[in-house]
Amino acid sequence: MGYVRGFVHGAVAGTVIGLCAAPQTGDRTRAQLREGMKAVREGAEVTARALSRVAPVANTAVQAVERVRHRSESSTATVHGNGSLGAGRPG
Repeated sequence: MGYVRGFVHGAVAGTVIGLCAAPQTGDRTRAQLREGMKAVREGAEVTARALSRVAPVANTAVQAVERVRHRSESSTATVHGNGSLGAGRPG
């Protein structure tokens, strides 16, 4: 996550510096910045909506993985009558 955040911050900073250093009027630069911020805001809204739709599925997947992991840990700790560790099969 840190890489993505750094990449996004770098892209935003580079864009702002590039726009500010561009040989055009300040009014046009500010208009471009407004348009860019509007696009960023819309992109964030789309991303938030997508994440809200994906979150329940991701939650279910995480819970399933945890159940499997718990079963796996329980089965490797099962000791059979002969003292050997089993793979969770009844013995």
